[in-house]
Amino acid sequence: MGIEKYDEMSRLVNEARIQFEEFQSGKKIAAMRGRKLLQEIKKLAQDCRIEILDLKKPKPEGGPTPEEPKAL
Repeated sequence: MGIEKYDEMSRLVNEARIQFEEFQSGKKIAAMRGRKLLQEIKKLAQDCRIEILDLKKPKPEGGPTPEEPKAL
């Protein structure tokens, strides 16, 4: 996980703000675009949370790492 995800989240938040401001000025379609962006932010935030938890977990000794598939 890198800082790119946080940069993307920041970009999405800025876009959602712009859509909200357009909605407040009377463009009703901007509400739909804003809600869609908020859903994308929610999904990206959840992905970040999962990656952080995976990085936080201790790696088992002798077992395969998440990058290495188990041998059959």
